[in-house]
Amino acid sequence: MSKMEVIYPDGSRSEFTDAGGAVHDGGLAIDRLRLLMAKSALEVYIKSGGTFQITRNGAQMAIANVITPVTGKKYKRSMKGKQEALADCEYLLAALEHASVVMVTDA
Repeated sequence: MSKMEVIYPDGSRSEFTDAGGAVHDGGLAIDRLRLLMAKSALEVYIKSGGTFQITRNGAQMAIANVITPVTGKKYKRSMKGKQEALADCEYLLAALEHASVVMVTDA
């Protein structure tokens, strides 16, 4: 069984196992999870043309509670605003993952 450990710039970490388990500890590790969930909410909304949402008003709440506090930008409530927020979310995730160190070990 192998294990993957990710160490983020602030010293927080995530640990993933082959069995599907994961442990997240620290600020940026939790922020990454929040961004992943916001990304999912926005993708479902955009791909369905606004018909489906993960939770009630989930796309807009993901923008208001996760993406806007990080970027400081005010996004329009339109589909274009949600697409812009998704692009910013994907950029933030890529930047965070690029700055992280990944170590894979065999147990």
